[in-house]
Formats: sequence, C-alpha cells, structure tokens
Amino acid sequence: MVPLRGSPYRSSFSGKSQPNVNNLTGPAMGKYIANELEAIHTFLSETSKGASTKDKSLQDVKTLISVKDSVDSVFNLNDEIVLRLDCLDESLRMFQEHQIAKDSQLK
Repeated sequence: MVPLRGSPYRSSFSGKSQPNVNNLTGPAMGKYIANELEAIHTFLSETSKGASTKDKSLQDVKTLISVKDSVDSVFNLNDEIVLRLDCLDESLRMFQEHQIAKDSQLK
C-alpha cells in the first residue's frame, strides 16, 4: 500500500492488470461513466416518481410526508448530483475528443 499525498486513502498496484487499465480512456473510465449514468437515472426516476402527486391521495398524511421526503432528498443532494453531472460531462467530453464516446452516452 502506498499513501497518497494529502489524502486519507492508500493505493495498491497489481502487476497482473492490463496496461490500458490506468489510462483515462481505458475500460475503467467507461465502466465509471456507465455506472454513474445508471445511478443518476435511477435517482432521478425514483425521486420524480416519489415527488409526483399524480394518482396519490392528498388526504393521506403518510402520502404527503413521502412526497415531502422525496423533495427534501432532491434538495439535500442537489450539490452532489450537480458535481456528479459535471464529472460525467467532462468525462464524456474527453471520450468524445478521443472518439470513444458512444452515442447513447452522449444523449
């Protein structure tokens, strides 16, 4: 394990891994982009479904509390989501410059 300067994390290295794994345009970055896109899509769909009042009884207090919780979740995680979207945007721009980005990722 090697300490990373200024960080509480330690890294390790493996001689068995493929050389392209450490490239910014390698398969690990592609997996990161796919996982982040899926996670953000899931968060957005779940919170928009939870925050929607369509087809819900507005007379039920528990329903209204669940709607408020969904809205609060979006509000509280706003900065984190914006940061993740910015990171994805920059990663996809780099992939696009290297002609690696897939059309489905860019949309």
